[in-house]
Amino acid sequence: MTDEDIVKGLLAGDPSLFEGATAAHALGWLRHPERYLGVWLDNVGDLLPRRHERTMVLGMGGSSGPARLYAESRAESRLVVLDTSNPDTIASTDFSGANVIASSKSGVTIETQTLLAHALDNGLEPRDLVVITDPGTPLEELGYSLGAMVFVADPDTGGRFSGLSPFGLIPALYAGWTVDELRTELAHCFLTQELAVRAVNHADDFARTLADGAALFALGADPITSGGALWLEQLVAETTGKGGRGFIPVLEGRAQEYRPSDMMYWQLVAALLAHHLQVDPFNQPDVESAKNNVVALLNDEVSWAAPAVDQGAMRAALADSTYVALQAYAPLDVSDSLVHLRSRVEAVYGPTTANLGPRYLHSTGQLHKGGPKGVVGVQIVQRPTSAPLRIAGRRYTFHDLHMAQAQSDLSAMRAVQRQVWQLVVDDLDEAALLLGLQS
Repeated sequence: MTDEDIVKGLLAGDPSLFEGATAAHALGWLRHPERYLGVWLDNVGDLLPRRHERTMVLGMGGSSGPARLYAESRAESRLVVLDTSNPDTIASTDFSGANVIASSKSGVTIETQTLLAHALDNGLEPRDLVVITDPGTPLEELGYSLGAMVFVADPDTGGRFSGLSPFGLIPALYAGWTVDELRTELAHCFLTQELAVRAVNHADDFARTLADGAALFALGADPITSGGALWLEQLVAETTGKGGRGFIPVLEGRAQEYRPSDMMYWQLVAALLAHHLQVDPFNQPDVESAKNNVVALLNDEVSWAAPAVDQGAMRAALADSTYVALQAYAPLDVSDSLVHLRSRVEAVYGPTTANLGPRYLHSTGQLHKGGPKGVVGVQIVQRPTSAPLRIAGRRYTFHDLHMAQAQSDLSAMRAVQRQVWQLVVDDLDEAALLLGLQS
């Protein structure tokens, strides 16, 4: 297939461009600008409840990533994304006096469900709640039953390709964007031949770097601290990391600011990278494996006991890795410390990715299990300092959920023969010592 054929196929929304059977019901994002930037956006701008200055987004991965990208482009934004199950972060969060957006495509995302239950039990009034989900989900039903404002999104689009849909646009309005400003910013996101040609050429250039099923994808900003880089990291990792192949997003190269106006371009590039790899861009077959065992683990007592670690074997594996994945189950406010730890690990062991759990489960988690087999994972679980508190309507606590998610992904990685170690520590400095890094 020539580049000209690919451009024509993109403009026509031809699912035969892509491997697998999912593309036939996953290309709605190509027409999101036409669908959402017209009358729909005017209507939404008039409907949203805005009693408070603060807004929180409860969601994970593609259901929340665009919100952070839109928010960081507005210096005055008071929108924050709570994409965690960490008990210390949740214990320090005030849900009263805030607008809250509960965001989940499937409507059954466990983090969104438990955070919403906790928020409603700790100060959130239903009249301040906005629900964004696909049609027919349990979250849609719950939203209506509570009397919340409910928006249904495009079911023919996966989460990571939803930044130009309600999952991105509604948080953007809360982050300080006006309707007119959004239309101006996103004018370049309409699919044109020029945009398609540019994306095809960029994907071709990246594809030439592919060797032995793996290639580095240079991020111009840090996904631990940059919403734009976090959104792009998920887009590339989850779209390409399958069948033992994939592009590994790492922090290197020229510094870059990612803006909402870039989203359609990067969505095209990511899908085309999967085309070059001959993998299905729109599924995530290995993501569910980490989720499925969480509920089973929560039916029993969840242990925070630290496992024995063969430090020599761990360090030898790290030195021989294709890349290292630091998976830190810790409060959101350790971001700067995690940035520092990643740079130290990378200096000793080579290419290193890092992010917080369970956030990474909805982002690079697919790449860790379905991508290049040379990954070595280091799961760092920081012991909480807050007291365990049962989640409203559930028999378990956020302490239990947080550790169950860590244990489940640990098992899922080992089940597909990936090397991974778990370190249960009091802080990231203790983890650095176990990794053999000099203080």
